This record gives sequence, C-alpha cells and structure tokens, in this order.
Amino acid sequence: MALRSKTKYVPAAKPASNAGVTLYCTRTAVACHWVRLVLREKGVTDLRMRVQDSGAVDEDLVTINPSQSLPTLTDRECVIYPARLIAEFLDERYPHPPMMPPEAAVRARLRMAMQQLEQDWFPQVRAMESGTATAARDARKQLGERLAASARLFPARGWFLGLDYGIADCAWSALLWRLATLKMQMPSGTDPIRRYAERVFARPAFGGSVASTPPPVSRRA
Repeated sequence: MALRSKTKYVPAAKPASNAGVTLYCTRTAVACHWVRLVLREKGVTDLRMRVQDSGAVDEDLVTINPSQSLPTLTDRECVIYPARLIAEFLDERYPHPPMMPPEAAVRARLRMAMQQLEQDWFPQVRAMESGTATAARDARKQLGERLAASARLFPARGWFLGLDYGIADCAWSALLWRLATLKMQMPSGTDPIRRYAERVFARPAFGGSVASTPPPVSRRA
C-alpha cells in the first residue's frame, strides 16, 4: 500500500537592513518543505525565497551561514537554523494562528518528536534519495519499521498528538509527501497514517507549498 501522491546571530555579517524575511531552501528537502508549510499556514506574504541550485554557491548564504545548511532563515539581523528552530521562531514571529500547544508538557512532547524527526527520520529520507543502493534499501526498511511503530500516534480525528494542527503536523506532512514521491510502500498496520496523510495533503496551505516554489538560483562562486 502506497501513499498517494539553533538560533544563531552573526554580528560580523548582517543581512541588508531592508532584507525582511528570507528563506534559503531547496525544492525537495523535507526540512525545507517543513518550513515552507509553516510559512503557508501562517499566511506570510512578506517573504523572499531563495531556492538553491544543486552544486551552486550562493554568496549571500555563505556570508550569513558559512556551513550553508538548509533551510536557513533571515529576519533582518537574525539568522536561524535548523528547521525545527525556524518553525518555532515563525510561530512566535507570526502568532496567528498559533501552531504550538499552550500546555508546557504537550509542547515538550512535540519538541522531542520534532527533534527525533529531524535527527533520525530526515537523514533516512536523504539516504533514500542519494545514498548507495544498499543504504537506500536499509533506509526504506528502517522507515517502514518506524512508521509501523508510530501509527498509534495518529488518531482518526484531530492531528498529531492533539486536536489542533501545528508545526509538528507540518513536519509530518512534508515527510509523508516526500515518501509518497519516492514511491515508499507503507507497511501493514499503518492505515491511520495513510488517512492522516490524505487529510494533510488536502489542506490549502499544503497545496500552495508544493505548487508555488520558485526556480532555483544558480549563482556560483
């Protein structure tokens, strides 16, 4: 069964004062799609998006983030990465609609879940995309096992670990979409995840995040 298809400040290298909010990202990386989804759900329009071309060097990105890790977000003099910190920053920067639960204990659970997605799940997706045949096969196996073990976290009603759609749902949406485009076969016992995926893919913000990504920049050093 297949799905249908730390905050850092850099005082020596500040973006231009009129730069506003700029997101450096790629088209397909799960972490980048996660941030684009949060921006769409927040209805952020005062945004510049710089999609990075494979093999290209964006001199502006090198200046603000020498590691060139993506996504990277700038908001005036503030430079933020990785994705989970960007997502939380955006929820505070654009407070409506709120996308983190008000209860401290639930927020902590969601933060732990998002960290696990970013550190353990997303690298497996990258292995499926660009690893060796053996690495890709192993990654599919591990992801299948993790999906089967996680099915109980997706209720028939409501969203991930709660009744309100939030930034963790954006992360899951991006992950499940990428698995669908990679023709990932869902293991048995994951019907709750499949139904959840159908609901998140149907959200207007999700469609916008997929359809409106600009072409990549191709500046080289």
